Amino acid sequence: MFQRSPVLSGLLRYLVNETIAGRAATLKSFIVAVDALGRKEDFDSASDSSARVQMGRLRKALESYYSQNTAVDSECIYLQPGSYIVRLAPLSVAYPGLYRPTPDGSVSARADRADGADGAAQSISVKPQTIFHTLTRFVGHPYVLGLVILGSMLFGVVLIEAWQNRSGNDSTYYSPVLEITPIESSDAANAKRTARLVTSLLADDLSKFSVSRVRLNRSTPTEATEANAGNLYRLYSRLVTATDDTFTLYLNIDDARNNVLIWSRIVVLPRKLEDAKAVLVPVMGEINGPQGIISSQEFVLARSSNAGGYPCLLNYFEFARSPQKNLEDRVADCLKKPVKEQAIAATMLAVRGIFEIERSSAANDMDAAAKRGLVFARTAVAAAPGDGWANFAMARLSYVTRDCDTARFYTLRTMQANPNSPIFSSMLSVLAPNCGYPYAEALLDQAIQTQSPHNAKGRLLLVLGALSQNRPEKIGEIYRAELPLSRNGRSRYYLTEALISASKDNRAEAIRNWQLFAANTSASHIGVDQKLRSIIISPIMREQVVTYLTQATVLKKRGDIAVTPVASDVKGN
Repeated sequence: MFQRSPVLSGLLRYLVNETIAGRAATLKSFIVAVDALGRKEDFDSASDSSARVQMGRLRKALESYYSQNTAVDSECIYLQPGSYIVRLAPLSVAYPGLYRPTPDGSVSARADRADGADGAAQSISVKPQTIFHTLTRFVGHPYVLGLVILGSMLFGVVLIEAWQNRSGNDSTYYSPVLEITPIESSDAANAKRTARLVTSLLADDLSKFSVSRVRLNRSTPTEATEANAGNLYRLYSRLVTATDDTFTLYLNIDDARNNVLIWSRIVVLPRKLEDAKAVLVPVMGEINGPQGIISSQEFVLARSSNAGGYPCLLNYFEFARSPQKNLEDRVADCLKKPVKEQAIAATMLAVRGIFEIERSSAANDMDAAAKRGLVFARTAVAAAPGDGWANFAMARLSYVTRDCDTARFYTLRTMQANPNSPIFSSMLSVLAPNCGYPYAEALLDQAIQTQSPHNAKGRLLLVLGALSQNRPEKIGEIYRAELPLSRNGRSRYYLTEALISASKDNRAEAIRNWQLFAANTSASHIGVDQKLRSIIISPIMREQVVTYLTQATVLKKRGDIAVTPVASDVKGN
């Protein structure tokens, strides 16, 4: 099989060698495309998906090989989705769908011992097979079932096309392009290699955000191309050798329309790329995240537009950061409009699904709102299975409807699609413990690593994640922040500060911040639970917050009801 495919055999040999050398964990699709598939270093990784396509073919070829050549539970080579590390494991772990139980049931025992992501993948893989066989018996013939599935898929495509192309505003505001220029460095071999690896890291990981399309350096586009591509931003970088153990990376972003510098950072990088990635992850969110520099710049430019597509995505990001009635109405209106830019069609469907539980009317019946949202989320996943927002929408909405199997599955898929998103990791770190997700602690650790002091909602989610996981010591790792301008932002800020102060046994400061939180919450919300409800959707999470503040004696209990402390409880006030 592999002799007939020199591309796949060469790719597998390259990955085995990189794994043995200990470098596979740092590989990115850009490096694989250049080193293993022979692409030139100036190829456009955003539009050329050859590495991802060949990796998919390689995984299928390996599975096909073992389906034909393995009769016992021997060790097999396999590759996890989203990883370039070549692994060895028994067939029951590597390809659980191929393994057949022995009469004494020994397979289930061995399968139950599989740990980590492999175990999670195995437990999930059984379900589709069971559903398929059940449907086959119901329909009566596998060919009939195939026709039913094909017809359903075609019907879904027709629905998506109809939704995207219905009458509406014909003007299109395209998402911008972030162009990464080659990193300048000295001629030293280690500097050149580090510059190349950092370039590939930026090209691969920045593209996982949906704020702008990312491409490597290309010739200046024509006016017509530029008009279709949207606004253009350029990321310039320079790598300077600082000491024997570190490099200094200078990053600058220009608005290419007028060559004006809009953002710059200086980052000290360790020599090990694994450690360098940890340093660069929060910077990438600052560049291309929903609250990053490009999003902020584009929101200013597009805020007067109420069209569907990219301007609507920006409006949603602003609403998620600071909910306001006028923004909610604008998002509700623009989400119903056509999405002409196909690159973000799945993201927009996912956002529409999430918005169903975030709008104010959802409080009346959260389960019904989540079920409405799941319709859009499922369509988003069907349209683009690798889209981070599509998988995030499925995970978040499934937690609300308490469909834990689905929630755990799409939590894993979300983090594979974009492990660097502080929104994904922080929100899911709060929800994951409710369904026993085995990697909840890793989610919280990742969220703290990618945190931003400028996101009041994100800081609160980190505190809630630490409480939901019974890890209050992690609260001390949350960055300090400035007081937001909006009332909703101030409300989140003071609640976060109250919880942080309580974690440090600073009762007086915790009470003061709680009172400021209460003062910045609507006067119609009198009780503690009502005040928290304006910020925290989950009743379980609200109960955990009340319990934590009560145990810290920030709130007092009368019977079973927590009440706000009076001003006399604060010494000096």
